[in-house]
Amino acid sequence: MAKSVDPELYQQFDLEAQPLSNDSITTLESVLSIMQELTGWMVKSGVGYTEFTSALKPLFYNEALKESQRIQQKQTDSSISLLSGLHRRDVSAFRQENNGHHLISNHERQLSLSIPTRVIGLWLKLGLDHRLALTGENSFEDLVKQVSTEKHPHSIFLEMKRLGMVVDENDDVVLQKSCFISRPDLLQSKKLFSANIADHLSSGLHNLTELDDAYLEQAVFAEALSQKSVDKLKVLSSDLWNEMAQKILNTAVECSQKDFGNQNATQRFRVGIYSYDEVNSKKM
Repeated sequence: MAKSVDPELYQQFDLEAQPLSNDSITTLESVLSIMQELTGWMVKSGVGYTEFTSALKPLFYNEALKESQRIQQKQTDSSISLLSGLHRRDVSAFRQENNGHHLISNHERQLSLSIPTRVIGLWLKLGLDHRLALTGENSFEDLVKQVSTEKHPHSIFLEMKRLGMVVDENDDVVLQKSCFISRPDLLQSKKLFSANIADHLSSGLHNLTELDDAYLEQAVFAEALSQKSVDKLKVLSSDLWNEMAQKILNTAVECSQKDFGNQNATQRFRVGIYSYDEVNSKKM
């Protein structure tokens, strides 16, 4: 008599032994080339692998739900797990939290906090002095051990110092007020940058997947240039963009006034430009 097999056993197999399709491989390679820059940004900002992968789970879950709707597939824990690559227990947890398979709108609830952030949080919660001895009784070392025993307190101190959370003064660890006060200008810049990149990706990915070139997504590339030539191209690009941006903005204002009150006026439009050269990147 045939015996049923526990689906959880399949999770024990090495996923690397299951070859990806050629399209999956080339897509992953393309994503990794983009992630190279984003990973550098995250590491510089104190976002590690654990926090990032945890934050990705609801994104993969949401996209799996959208894909199952597109192909009209019944949404079960197994089917969503297969589409997203998430473990079934994660899919089941999302389903239970949302009373069914629904898109997760509040991603912030899924964010995990890094050890330095948790140390700061406990420091403030306990109302400790902003200056703590590095070692000894009631020290920074004691504080860190309440948060994590897996990482050496001195390693965590060096990481918090790198991130500008603390400074070292006469063998004391001094908490920096700037580390828990957001800069509105920087926050706004990040939001604008993220929105620009997200729309750029959306337009390019649509062209790649739908094969209809519905969106303008092009670039001019030149190499083997002198610094003088690069400077000349940067000035030309800036001048042309200023001229073009003004014309587009004027037309956008006219269109907005014309469409005012129209119930069908629900669309948005974004056009942008960027320039890049390797001189400034080498300074990072």
